[in-house]
Amino acid sequence: MAETFYVEENQPFPNNSLPVLYYPKRVTDLLGGSNSAKKVLALFEQNGYSNGWVNGIFPYHHFHATTHEVLACIAGEATVQLGGPDAEAYSFSKGDVLLLPAGVAHKRINANDEFQIVGAYPDGLEPDIQKGEAENYETIKQMVASVAKPDKDPVEGEDGVVLKYWT
Repeated sequence: MAETFYVEENQPFPNNSLPVLYYPKRVTDLLGGSNSAKKVLALFEQNGYSNGWVNGIFPYHHFHATTHEVLACIAGEATVQLGGPDAEAYSFSKGDVLLLPAGVAHKRINANDEFQIVGAYPDGLEPDIQKGEAENYETIKQMVASVAKPDKDPVEGEDGVVLKYWT
């Protein structure tokens, strides 16, 4: 099961009326050994999320206006702020997964040295990087609103909670 976080508009960050989905410890069984990233990326790809990568979370507020994003913590832990300045911060640790709707600002507040994540996008879409500096905020909001909902949940596939909460 997943928990939901609703993130309100926080101009210049549009965020989204769709909730962030948080899957605590959902990929823990895939972690361990040198193939952890590959195993998690394979799960995401199996469920239609590709164009994957391994890295961290930027230490500045940013969002994607062109796609949703799934993030899985494969090592360590961090505190991640969702929604822009003055928004709530959440703990994100090994085995946890976040599905961020397009437009939701996110920033790494702090992390331990081991912190590492993998990320991917529905249908392998190419993300843009928005930092809340766009000249036409209304255009960005329209872009976010026009992003299609995914066909599958990144963790649970066709019967996953994304279809319940993002309809």
